[in-house]
Order: sequence, then structure tokens, then C-alpha cells
Amino acid sequence: MKYIIAMLAIIFMADIGTCLGVDGSICNPGDINYYPSGKLRTCTLKDDFTINDVKCKQYSLITLYETGMLKNCVIGDYYNYVNITCNQHSQVSLYPSGKLNTCDLSKAVFIDGKTCAEFGTISLFEDGKLKSCSTSP
Repeated sequence: MKYIIAMLAIIFMADIGTCLGVDGSICNPGDINYYPSGKLRTCTLKDDFTINDVKCKQYSLITLYETGMLKNCVIGDYYNYVNITCNQHSQVSLYPSGKLNTCDLSKAVFIDGKTCAEFGTISLFEDGKLKSCSTSP
């Protein structure tokens, strides 16, 4: 009995990436790239896919960190991060921690004493401080 439980535990732990859906099964066949470790690096999505609370758009390129965390993708819907709303159908990139790196804004936002323009690109440091953004005249 202990042997069966141990085997089931090993099977479950080895298959955890598949259970989370972060493997080649989320991709269109063909242009799929893996890290040397065998973990998914990039591919074109065959369906919309949500990872790290970001809904990545079907038929777009997705890039993952080797940890399985999202690096970047084209979003299929608006993405809200703190007080920032990233525009649908635009590129979003995240740090390995899951914090927002860059995106195109869907509406103007006031951050760190600066008003960043609607539809402009915003870039943040990993601590959430403003790195750069497009400003309104």
C-alpha cells in the first residue's frame, strides 16, 4: 500500500506542470521552443490561456520564464494591475515575480507625480515605481 501511495505521489509531482497547463498542450503545433530543462519557453497559443491572472490571446506568441511564470504575451482582455489598466489586444510583459513590467494603457493614469497618457506605453521598475511612460501635452 505504501508503494502505491509513493508511486501516485511521484506521478502527481512529476505531472504538476501539465496539470497547470504550462506545457506544449497550450500551443499550436509547430513553432514551440523549450528551455534546455524541457520546460516551455515560447509558442503560439491555440486558445486563449490565462496565466498569472493575465488572459493571453489565442494565436498570439507567449513567452514564459523557466519557472513557468509569464514573461509576455498579447492580452485578449483588459488587464488590471493595482491602479493600472492595460489595453486589450496589446502586449504585456511581467517580471519573474509576476509584477507588471510594461504595457499599453487603456486609460490615463496618475503615478509617481506624473500623468501617463491613454493608449501610451508604461514601464515600471519591479518595485512598482514608474520607469517611463508617454505623457499628455
